[in-house]
Amino acid sequence: MNKQSINIAVFGAKGRVGSKVVEIAQQRGHTVIPIDIKEEESKINKVDIVIDFSTATATQDVCDFCKQHHCALVSGVTGRNDRQEKLVEQLAQELPVVCKSNFSVGVEMLHRICEIVAKELRDWDCEIVEIHRKGKLDAPSGTAKSLAATVAKQHSFKPVTTHAMRLGSNFGRHEVVFATNGESLTFTHQAENVEIFALGAVLEAEKLIQ
Repeated sequence: MNKQSINIAVFGAKGRVGSKVVEIAQQRGHTVIPIDIKEEESKINKVDIVIDFSTATATQDVCDFCKQHHCALVSGVTGRNDRQEKLVEQLAQELPVVCKSNFSVGVEMLHRICEIVAKELRDWDCEIVEIHRKGKLDAPSGTAKSLAATVAKQHSFKPVTTHAMRLGSNFGRHEVVFATNGESLTFTHQAENVEIFALGAVLEAEKLIQ
């Protein structure tokens, strides 16, 4: 249990990741309000923060909720369109907002590695291959896009191509391949469960509030 319990509203509380957010947050001593369950507004008292693993189409509702309750937002939603991204940007001007395509510790380290390699090996080619479960809506994934952006910042004169596959029940695999004549480097992150994303989001929420 943490030193300070916080009140967390979870959007997408019945989803693959959202349900784990609920479970982990409760285990860590927090009060959880699962928004997928039709809570009457009168039952919602103080909300410290929203964790959102719903869908891009719920962006307006999520932003409105945060404004209404004047609470921070931690979002792991990907696939937003320009209008939805603008809504989140506007919210961030008023309240603390953290949006990540991937909350796992390993992917955070992969970003750091790619930044170093891209800076040192500027004349090498780079391509990214990602695999997720069949049925995942956005392709390429938000994580693949953010990794490509990380490389491109150091590697801007060479395009970074991403390849997406939707197969079986894969939790998420990302390979970043750097190559030149005669040799290559491949860095891989494999997610083995959704708990790593849920825990990362809860830890981010704790960091924002405490």
